[in-house]
Amino acid sequence: MSVALPAYAFSPAPSYASLPRTGDSTVEYTPRAGSIGPASGTLTKNWRGVTVIFKNQEESSQTGIPTYGRNSNICGEIGLENPQAVLTVCLKLEGRISLSSSDCGSIEQTIVDERRVLWDHAKSGRCPSVVGFALAFPSTYKGEDKLYRLPPSYETVILGSPLLAVKCVYKLRITITKANSGRLSLFKNTTKTYARFNQLSSGTRPARPIIQDLSFISTLKAAPSEWHQILVTIPTKEKAEVEPISCHFIIPSGATFCLSEPIPFHIQLCGSRDSLQLFYGSAPVEPPPPGSKRPRRRQYAAIVRVFVARQVYVEVHGRSSWRTITAGEGTLRPIPPTLYTDDADARDVSVDWEGEVRCKDDVTCASFSVHHLVVKDFIIFALTPANVRTSPLLPIQHAHPIRLVTDGWTEQDLAHPEDR
Repeated sequence: MSVALPAYAFSPAPSYASLPRTGDSTVEYTPRAGSIGPASGTLTKNWRGVTVIFKNQEESSQTGIPTYGRNSNICGEIGLENPQAVLTVCLKLEGRISLSSSDCGSIEQTIVDERRVLWDHAKSGRCPSVVGFALAFPSTYKGEDKLYRLPPSYETVILGSPLLAVKCVYKLRITITKANSGRLSLFKNTTKTYARFNQLSSGTRPARPIIQDLSFISTLKAAPSEWHQILVTIPTKEKAEVEPISCHFIIPSGATFCLSEPIPFHIQLCGSRDSLQLFYGSAPVEPPPPGSKRPRRRQYAAIVRVFVARQVYVEVHGRSSWRTITAGEGTLRPIPPTLYTDDADARDVSVDWEGEVRCKDDVTCASFSVHHLVVKDFIIFALTPANVRTSPLLPIQHAHPIRLVTDGWTEQDLAHPEDR
């Protein structure tokens, strides 16, 4: 027996809008990571008789060096003043890594060697006045039978012992061969090479965004998974009659951060009132014995510091060498309540700070690891008690590995208006 299905009325899908309209309200939204299209600007380099235009460049670029992301194409045009005399136009992209250490020596490796013939008079006839070109950066290179991702452009010299010098550069060479028209010329053809450095950026992003509200207190209960806690203990000297202090260092749970964005953090010191007073140098000082002179001592304040450290590790001729430099400094703000509380019988008290740490403006290269060269970063918090020589508390420093990338999780131009 067949049963007739009920009739359904067609109803069109409701219209949606990215922003609330009159009478609407936003319940919840998530920052969006939009896809970035190629830049539309150009950079021009002029030589005598030759003009090169590099396309897909940022309009706001202040370095004057063509910059490209990973797996990008070097696109542009070559303008020639005397094209009828041109026989060949060749393009070469070369990349080199140079590593030097005062302890281990130095090595140099070619990681990119791409060549293209843009124009050949013998095959194509007369050369036009404008010759276009496009050449892609390779994604990998080979080092000792293993493939490595192409490293970003990076140059640094770290003085001291050992002295380290690292250079990873990419250069575009344009070679133009012309026929000599002069009767007195000794050679039939002349060849000139025009070189231009190119900047290669890693073009990487964090896997997840940093929570928008930088206040730790307001977001801990609402989103505890957004924070990662590191617990260390400020030790005491041997036979010191003072209790150690517990330190809670809290940072965003994602270990990948953008170079240009601040990294929020929270610090809490927990311990007895006497221990915290010794850490700050505010503990009462015992009076000297009768008849003795009061020793003259210079008072040193406690130091709470958060900074970003970059370690550059090289391997040359089978020997390792590394140096560590400061890549950014943090700013701290105390959070009430302070050390002194109304409850005089309280055994344990706490002191809190919050702040942000940001990389320096001259730190433009992300973390990376390739053959014989590793550039890795850490966020470090250091605690030094007041009057460290006489204090029963010992200084402590903890390093937490992080990864720095060049791009943020969202782009300001592509973000939802509510996210800006």
